[in-house]
Amino acid sequence: MSRNTDFFLGANTPKGFVSFFDELYNPYTDVGTYIIKGGPGTGKSTLMKRLADRLDEKGIPCEKVHCASDPESLDGLISPEAGLCLADGTSPHVIEPRFPGAAENIINLGRFWDESVLRRKRERIISLTVENSLYHRRSAAYLSAAGKLERETALLSDRYVIEEKAEAFAKRFAQRETPRKKKCSPGRRYRRFASAITPKGEIFFHESFSALATRIFALDDKWGQAGKLICEKIGDKAVANGYDVIFCYSPLDSTRSEHIIIPEVNVALVSLKKDFTALPGFCRTVHCGRFMRPTIENNRQVLRFNSRLKAELIKEAVKKLSAAKQVHDRLEAEYRAAMDFDALTEYSVNFINKITADI
Repeated sequence: MSRNTDFFLGANTPKGFVSFFDELYNPYTDVGTYIIKGGPGTGKSTLMKRLADRLDEKGIPCEKVHCASDPESLDGLISPEAGLCLADGTSPHVIEPRFPGAAENIINLGRFWDESVLRRKRERIISLTVENSLYHRRSAAYLSAAGKLERETALLSDRYVIEEKAEAFAKRFAQRETPRKKKCSPGRRYRRFASAITPKGEIFFHESFSALATRIFALDDKWGQAGKLICEKIGDKAVANGYDVIFCYSPLDSTRSEHIIIPEVNVALVSLKKDFTALPGFCRTVHCGRFMRPTIENNRQVLRFNSRLKAELIKEAVKKLSAAKQVHDRLEAEYRAAMDFDALTEYSVNFINKITADI
């Protein structure tokens, strides 16, 4: 089974940009970490894509970490099997080495640009950077309003969750699928965003679930709260029983996981959303209505209004992210004009050959 996966480690949220980039590597144990520095359009993502292709040629799986502001671009690459991690260490997810040279190395792509060209374009670069930030702030304002509606819906819906029933289901599921290991220490908790609000709308990497689990349980959760509770309870129990669990958080509420993956037992639970119902490979659907008090239907009108308005606010946020992306593309063009890409390509080929030679 393929283990190549795609996730986000940062997301545009009601709180602004939320980063899980501290999940990329452990400076105390990992040594094959490279932090890439450079301006927009200077080849950071291209270098990671080239390495991903080389690893794929060698049959070595990796996790691609995508950029929420440009999902076609990579912000990181993780390959535990190869002992490698590459990360874009620039804003908004600035990464600095904890133990320079001993645990992390810096790749400075600024060595391939002509500083005099960039200085001549100084005013334009500053103007485009400020304009890009403005669009991101406007997007965050719409997402903040959408997040308030999300919280309002959550507060209202939570009152109708039959917690004892949902927790009993979660306990039975965890006992069956993740029985406690003998003399085990707790498993590891991984944080990811499987979906993100991007310039192309909300993107969901459903293929990553199929790559890591052969049995995918769909949580058909009309009101959105029982499914999250079940995911969190099952995930917590699995970790306590010695299993590593990937908790996938919601871009509208980065404090709560809405999906989980337990690769060791090939199990995933996915909370269904309207746009995600095409996800293939479900082995069973859990209808979460049975964990809700029927009287929640008395609030149907309010909940539907919140849902419609939230969707409109997200659409406006996406428009602003799309505008930011267009500005960023112009900013990248200024940097590309100053780059010596022949020298960069030669460096990239030599670098990739060197770090993959013994794999």
